[in-house]
Amino acid sequence: MTFDVATYQAVMKELEKYLTKLRNSISIEIPDALEVAKNLPFISLIPGQIQLLEWCATLMVDVCEWLLEKLLEILKGMLAPYYMYMRSRDWNDVRATVTSVQSTVDPNNLAAVRLWKGTAQQSYMRTATTQSAAAGKIGEVADKTKTALLQSAAAGLVFYIAIALVVQKFLSALALDIGLMAAGFTAAGGVADFLKTTGLTTAQITAAVAALGVIIGQQGTALSDLEGLKSDNGTFPDGADGKPVWPDSLASTFSDASVDGDGESKWRLN
Repeated sequence: MTFDVATYQAVMKELEKYLTKLRNSISIEIPDALEVAKNLPFISLIPGQIQLLEWCATLMVDVCEWLLEKLLEILKGMLAPYYMYMRSRDWNDVRATVTSVQSTVDPNNLAAVRLWKGTAQQSYMRTATTQSAAAGKIGEVADKTKTALLQSAAAGLVFYIAIALVVQKFLSALALDIGLMAAGFTAAGGVADFLKTTGLTTAQITAAVAALGVIIGQQGTALSDLEGLKSDNGTFPDGADGKPVWPDSLASTFSDASVDGDGESKWRLN
């Protein structure tokens, strides 16, 4: 799956709605349903039924609070996929620029270097070749960085879609159980079904987090490879201070404009 801004925005809006729904369930819907159930005429006639209703309501609140806490924690990184996508576009622009430079200064693409000979021409060939290689190296780093960011953004989107589906399923089951409790029903099957739904939700969130962890691990390897690529200074010679610099591009490199086989003219067409 690729990262899609419209899909991302839609998922984030849904998750925000689910947060509101969970908060309302904890503070309003579950307590109101309990009060309605406790005031039903037949409830007081069933020994222990009120206590069972209270236990059921407490269970629902505890589970909702747990899920709300987990969801808030997960949503702390909700902007990361979008920002990674935007930064990937920046790196794509960098790649487009430097690969254009790589092609422009490549001596093989310039007709002039095939039409004249001499010290300056030879110097240009050497210098332009190294500059083209240096630009190509930057383009390679930019391309790999862009790819890593895009993959991470897509993985983040898939993760949040999975979380949204899990929470949606939970809220659907919760609404049904709140309705049953308001009607005074707390049969073992209903409680068991709620607990089953809760267990599935926990397992699915754990699985989604684990899957995201695997992808993050893969991206960690990609970033490590990028670090190695960035540290490769084979196309960047050491300068006077011993640090890698851009290949020689000084005009003084081409100050000698003498031409092979001609002691008078500065330039000679082949």
